[in-house]
Amino acid sequence: MRTRKRKKINNKVDLVLLLLFLVIGFYFSIEAIMGNLIPLKYIFIFMAAVLILFVGIFLTFKVRNSAFRIIRKVFLTVLCCVLLFGGIFQGQIRNAFSNVNDGSYYKDYMYVITLKDNDYESIEDVGVLGYLSQRDDLLDYSLKQLNEYSLRNKMYDTLEDELADLDDEEIDAVLISAKDQTLQELNDSSFSGKYKTIHTIEMTVESNNDVVQSDLTSKPFVVYVAGLDNMGEPTQLGLHDVNMLLMVDPVNHHVEMISINRDTYIPNPMMNDYPDKLTHLGWYGPETAMETLERIFGIEIDYYAKVTFESLIKIIDTLGGIDVDVQISFTEQDENRSFAEGDLIHLEKGYQHLNGSQALAYARHRHTEGWDVRGREQAQRDIIAAIVDKMLSVEGALKLGDVVNVAASYVSTNMSMDSARSFVKSAIDSGHGWTFGSSTVNGDVEVLLPCAMENDLERSVVLLEESDIQLVHDIYTSMNTQIHFNEFAFDLDDMEKYMDTFTLDKHVITLENYYEVVPEYFPEYLRYRF
Repeated sequence: MRTRKRKKINNKVDLVLLLLFLVIGFYFSIEAIMGNLIPLKYIFIFMAAVLILFVGIFLTFKVRNSAFRIIRKVFLTVLCCVLLFGGIFQGQIRNAFSNVNDGSYYKDYMYVITLKDNDYESIEDVGVLGYLSQRDDLLDYSLKQLNEYSLRNKMYDTLEDELADLDDEEIDAVLISAKDQTLQELNDSSFSGKYKTIHTIEMTVESNNDVVQSDLTSKPFVVYVAGLDNMGEPTQLGLHDVNMLLMVDPVNHHVEMISINRDTYIPNPMMNDYPDKLTHLGWYGPETAMETLERIFGIEIDYYAKVTFESLIKIIDTLGGIDVDVQISFTEQDENRSFAEGDLIHLEKGYQHLNGSQALAYARHRHTEGWDVRGREQAQRDIIAAIVDKMLSVEGALKLGDVVNVAASYVSTNMSMDSARSFVKSAIDSGHGWTFGSSTVNGDVEVLLPCAMENDLERSVVLLEESDIQLVHDIYTSMNTQIHFNEFAFDLDDMEKYMDTFTLDKHVITLENYYEVVPEYFPEYLRYRF
């Protein structure tokens, strides 16, 4: 009697597990359809396999062997867990796509700063506030926001004058833009240790960029990737510390990755085409840098994707850290640009486990002699490789959904997510492996020259070489010239149409044309030998 009752209970447990398997299998399929990343034919094949497996397992219920029944229970339990995890993961991927910022707006900031060693904790403590006389939309907006406070304002012609008065306690605080504060931190390592922020004003501005929806599966496209040298959301304006062109050929399944030095000397269209560092163009939005790179290399850039340094920290911390062979011993500022002793990050040479902040310090460090930009680029490649290795591990795979969601929260792009999904679906459907190529536009000549954003100071910049410009242009041209041999023919009467007519933009300063271009197109302060 007990044996018969035990068998009935076992059969009920097996039936519940089998029905649960069917329900979870269809849940997995529904998530796959809603996610729109997996081709429908594979989803239908999967659903058919679930039904066949369901019927097949059901027919085994007549088997009385107890060992077989135990194996069946274990098998069904594992199947349910795997499919449930897969369904949840697909839901996370779907949510991640919806979290990507569409670039329809950007944010700019103004800060109220004061001396770090005074007792002021908020804007209510401020009596006299200094601000610059040069008016713009951000300053006007900020002053309106401050009208509710009882402040006496004092206007200055230069930031240096108002900071001097703040140091002498002639005024209580200074109103400073995010751009000016960043430049001060770069120019003065003691800045962040001397001042503190007691009030932040955020201005949201609608962007002129429209989300671009197009077919990414049948012709090559180019993405400008900008790494923002800031913490927080990618919607903010700031220096572009990482600049990369991704040239994607979906027909031949190939990607060319072209890194461009942040200090590259290029025309700044927002400053009458006076030369400036590429990184500085980030303050005018990614579209400004994108359009300028189009002019320089004679190419068309279809999309931009902007990320922040915080994304690297969040991804690595979500993974539980990464293991990296650090090539040098060094000391670097933390992610908030603080050089205070308690905030500095010290790493010794050798293989070690890094958290997000430590990995970022290694990725951005370049001041150790002999390490410089090339060393930093090597560090960045090592960190990317370590992240990939961790994600491919069992521990990383279990956190992949969280990683994707974190990454999506720190990306701003004008690429349509429907277009992106179609691209992923096509790549999965094709079954082809992808090849990757990489190039660096770094320049071998680094000199001190004035920049449009800081024309009263000389900055270390990198001069382009015409061979580098031609290289990028040729890679783009070859990728966009698809040769079909069954239609191949020469028009001997018009051979000029096969010649590349790319002409260097007249405002682009290169190592070769410096002495010809500068006297004709640029102001007097640039006309000297280096």
